[in-house]
Amino acid sequence: MADILSIGAGATQLYRQALSTVGNNIANLNTEGYSRQVTETSENAPSQQGTVFVGSGARLANIERAYDEFAESSLRDSGSKLATQQPMIDYANRVVDIMGSEASGLSSAMDQFFASASALSSDPASINLRSNFLRDADGMTARFRELSGQLNAVEIETRENIDIQIGSLNSLSDKLAFVNRQLNKKLTLDSQPPMLLDQRDQLLRDMSAVTKIHVTEATSGQVQVRLGSSAGSLIADSKTAYDLGAAFSESDPGRVDLIIEPYGDRRAASVVSSGTLGGLLNFRTQTLSPAMDSFDYLAQTLVAEVNQIHNAGLDGRGEPGTDLFAIDPIFDITAAAGNNNASLEVQVTDPEAFDYAPFRVTWVSEQNSWRIEDLSSGAITQAAPGSSNFDYAGLNISVDSMPLDGESYTITPLTRPASGIRIVQTDPLSVATGDTMRVMSDFTNLGTATASLEQISVDQNATFDFGKAINSLGNNPSAAAGEAIAANYLSPAFVIPQGSTQTSLMMEVPYDSDLSFQVMTADAVHLLGHSLDQAQQATLVSGDSGFNSASSYSASYLNATGSDAYLDMQLTYGFLASEVERKDWQVSDTGITDAFEITTIPASAASDRVRLQDNESSVAIDLISANALVLNGTSLSNLSLAAGQTTSAAAMASWLNSASPATGVSATASNIIELDAEGIDFTQQLTINNVTIGDGSLLTSADQLANAINLVTANTNVVATVTPDNRLQLTNSVGFEGANITLGNPDASSTSNALGQKNTTFSGQLELQGAEEIRFTFGDDGRPADLAVLGLRTGIYVNGPVTEDLAVFVTGSGSASVAAGFGATDKNAVAASQQQPFTIKFLSDTEYSITDNLSDTVVATRSYSLGDDIVHNDMLVALQGIPQAGDRFNIESNADGIGDNGNIRRIVELQDKPLLDDGRTFSESYITLVGSVGSKAALAMMSKEAMQVVFDQAVASKDQISGVSLDEEAAELIRFQQAYQASAQIIQVASKLFDSILTIR
Repeated sequence: MADILSIGAGATQLYRQALSTVGNNIANLNTEGYSRQVTETSENAPSQQGTVFVGSGARLANIERAYDEFAESSLRDSGSKLATQQPMIDYANRVVDIMGSEASGLSSAMDQFFASASALSSDPASINLRSNFLRDADGMTARFRELSGQLNAVEIETRENIDIQIGSLNSLSDKLAFVNRQLNKKLTLDSQPPMLLDQRDQLLRDMSAVTKIHVTEATSGQVQVRLGSSAGSLIADSKTAYDLGAAFSESDPGRVDLIIEPYGDRRAASVVSSGTLGGLLNFRTQTLSPAMDSFDYLAQTLVAEVNQIHNAGLDGRGEPGTDLFAIDPIFDITAAAGNNNASLEVQVTDPEAFDYAPFRVTWVSEQNSWRIEDLSSGAITQAAPGSSNFDYAGLNISVDSMPLDGESYTITPLTRPASGIRIVQTDPLSVATGDTMRVMSDFTNLGTATASLEQISVDQNATFDFGKAINSLGNNPSAAAGEAIAANYLSPAFVIPQGSTQTSLMMEVPYDSDLSFQVMTADAVHLLGHSLDQAQQATLVSGDSGFNSASSYSASYLNATGSDAYLDMQLTYGFLASEVERKDWQVSDTGITDAFEITTIPASAASDRVRLQDNESSVAIDLISANALVLNGTSLSNLSLAAGQTTSAAAMASWLNSASPATGVSATASNIIELDAEGIDFTQQLTINNVTIGDGSLLTSADQLANAINLVTANTNVVATVTPDNRLQLTNSVGFEGANITLGNPDASSTSNALGQKNTTFSGQLELQGAEEIRFTFGDDGRPADLAVLGLRTGIYVNGPVTEDLAVFVTGSGSASVAAGFGATDKNAVAASQQQPFTIKFLSDTEYSITDNLSDTVVATRSYSLGDDIVHNDMLVALQGIPQAGDRFNIESNADGIGDNGNIRRIVELQDKPLLDDGRTFSESYITLVGSVGSKAALAMMSKEAMQVVFDQAVASKDQISGVSLDEEAAELIRFQQAYQASAQIIQVASKLFDSILTIR
């Protein structure tokens, strides 16, 4: 039973603790992360006295934190969003300061470059102006490199800051894991020390400033933390912290891969988009990377456009211009741990051989040389022993100090045009100010027309709408690689692209077909093929807009050769085999291969099986008509087949040999049937040329079968051998070379025989030998089907480079199998052809021709209307006035026009051309780039101001619940003090009552 003394004593203890709690709140007024504590009291259990329950006072139930989970979560989220904006503001403004400065920005440097070009155009012969132009061109490239270096510095700084933020997050995660382990010692949240919970919440707030987090709280107060959302990567649980790491792309600043446990069980982390870390990542992805890419694209486009023009001009010595600018790769050199920190310098010495592949160099003391490993292919090479300066893959690598054994460096080439741009030319006379070509009116002209010349881009020339580039067929001219192509008079089947070399387009046609090739230029000049009637001519050039509609059809060079050919090209339509040269390398006594002998191998060719045909009529028939085929310039007689006879390779060889004195080509025939011995069916029988093989008993091996065949060679004229690779080979016996071989089975019900072959007749093949070449072409009535009789495919052969696109038609009916072979593309030949001199001659006031002066080839005959521009190669000729028949305009080399300014004017005009993808000029594109970064900085500032309001509200909301208020605590202090005094008064009353009891006698 509680008495008044106990109640008073308990109350004083209760309010003493309440006063201590208030005092603790006041003491921690400025303690970061501290949450106001509240004393919770509870009524003691009353005692029952009869039918009455008498109270027994109160006790301290708990000291709790003033805490609201929603307010805490809102504070974390708003703090994370606010922290996101600051990196964008800081770094975007820095980029604007770097690129937007009038003194150090690119705009002033580009303006100065074009101003110098404009000044030079007024006096191209001036050495001073040429020097000024090179100086300002070099200044512009230096400005590009400087600005790119500043952007790279920002990239490096943000990379370091990301690592710092990740390190901070990992440290906070470790601390949180420690707090979680402390919280694990108690089962419920109410039993946890408030200070430990405050530490937990402060750690969570600090983590949310780095990145947005999702928090899941257990009943004990332990928390599980994930990146971003509930589906994000786990970075801390009840016992463990999981480290976060970052992997940066050297080639793409916008790509940063976040990794959980980068040094352990690596796995991709979820996306981070908020907090300081998210702000840094957003800046790199949304601002820095696009800015660097746009800046690089600007540099790359400027270099390409200026170089294209500069290469098309003439320099001060009358030589063709070369590149004014170059873009060198930037090399990221990473040293392995434990290196001697030697300094490596890498330079590109051969751009053609350099392929941008990363590689590693390692010093091997035992070999006294550098070991070089291609990291793409794994190929390993060794530098010269003792070399501190060596070449590799178009690069020169120099090392400035003695390396240690095993010292290793990884070298990764990076494509950063703005960082690698440099000027190539240093000689003022190397500036290509003049046009390579000029137009001169013939002094005999009677018309009033005057001509001006302008160089245009190659892509303005005609290209064909239809027809696959022969490259799409694969570089394999064999019959097995053929693709079925249907005949079509309206659309080209193929296009031989300009720059193609050593081209062969092979056609396999059915016997007796009318299929053929036709090759034409865009100006309707018929180069190879067969004569066409007017309707066919019109049809061929009508279905593809790549043909110049103003051009007239011309067959002047159809199948012409030598100096009579179109542009003196080496063209063949038919079949061609040429002699080849073989290098036989000589090995010296020391084992060094340092010399060779050239052996010329005469032309040779082997056919497929010749046509097999029976003449069942009573009169001879022509397989190939007279003059249908021409061999090495000699028309061949008719190839006839007598009544009741069957064609054979032997007869065709005799026919070809009858013309050998004139053609210089000899022919031999053979018939070889070769099959895998494993395909022999020993349960079947065999007849060869109607002679049964064997005595009827079953044979069990290829050798037995070959012996059985050879026992009757005198009757079959066929010999059998088993090759070392276990193949059975049948061929004609001596004196019967090229004769047909008929395989059959004495069992008339069987369609196959012991050889596993169908019962049929095999014709032979031809082998041709010539001195320099074996060249079949067609006469007026010849067709590819005539060559098919001889087992030969028809081809288009172009031995030299093709300087313009050629359309290839497959005409006739049905379809042919076509395959292609080709050499490396020769861009130099194409570029040289664009500078060929030519003459425009007016045939009438409505028609003109274009003649290539070097080959005296009429490359085009076109209709003309007053005011039409005349375009050929890269040249556009504009006429002012009226030309008359016979008027000539010569487009010729401008080698002596050193004072010409046509080319430098085109460089000046680049300043105002909308050449960038967004339709802007160089200056406009740069200004837009800077403005875009500035806009993002301004937008981030606006977002920060808005987020600051939200964050301040969240702080106020939390402080209202958890913060310490002096006014409120002072009121509580007075209230608890009064309660304490009242409780003491209860004890005093109890004492007086006790004393009164003691005085009773």
